[in-house]
Amino acid sequence: MRNIITSPDKDPLGNMMLDYLNGESAAYVDVVSTTVDMWKMKGVTMFRKFAQMGRIEQKALGLCRGKILDVGAGSGCHSLYLQKRNQIVDALDISLGCIEVMKKRKVNTTIHGSLFSLQERSYDTLLMLMNGLGICGTIDGLNLFLQYIKTLLTTGGQVIADSTDLAVLYDVTCLASSTRGYFGETEFKMTYKGAQSDPFPWLYIDFETLGYYTNLHGLKCEQILAGEGGKYLVRIYTPNIADICTLYI
Repeated sequence: MRNIITSPDKDPLGNMMLDYLNGESAAYVDVVSTTVDMWKMKGVTMFRKFAQMGRIEQKALGLCRGKILDVGAGSGCHSLYLQKRNQIVDALDISLGCIEVMKKRKVNTTIHGSLFSLQERSYDTLLMLMNGLGICGTIDGLNLFLQYIKTLLTTGGQVIADSTDLAVLYDVTCLASSTRGYFGETEFKMTYKGAQSDPFPWLYIDFETLGYYTNLHGLKCEQILAGEGGKYLVRIYTPNIADICTLYI
């Protein structure tokens, strides 16, 4: 998991979003990956309305319930939609620039921090979109994440998240040899004007592998929706007593 960003020199995404909010409609961040082809992160995309979102995002927002944590909230587009539905949501981001943007856009509750920095909080839904499971960084990071969320979720709580199976897009043999590990592990670097992020790991995980690790941690994982280009939406949750008993029959 990445540390919080406090310096504008290390916060290209936050800087770009502030510029977009201030009228630079063509603003975008360049993203470079060590293994996969990347696209520009455009301000117009980051500030999209519900009607402009894909069906995976729209479905995910419809599944949110109870007290919600919007992880990697960015511009706050998901939090703002949930607020309009009178749902309780905390918007979490490591970028100080993103936090400033969300405050300007009237997101009710913002938290400048990482997921692991949260103490004495609990949520019914963790919402993690835009390849949200990527913040785990690596398979080791995924294991830490799956262990940690059990302390953060209420009884019956859920994670609503998306990811991408790169096997649909690339020769995974080539990817595996280039990363020397799981083929969905990569590293990113972002730049915008004079700001440049530190390199950070990012994880694209296929559903079968995700299911294996969630089961390993005593959790259940169901695919809710599949999209184009290997994208998919999942719900991760703690099995109920009936499910657990079934395992031992």
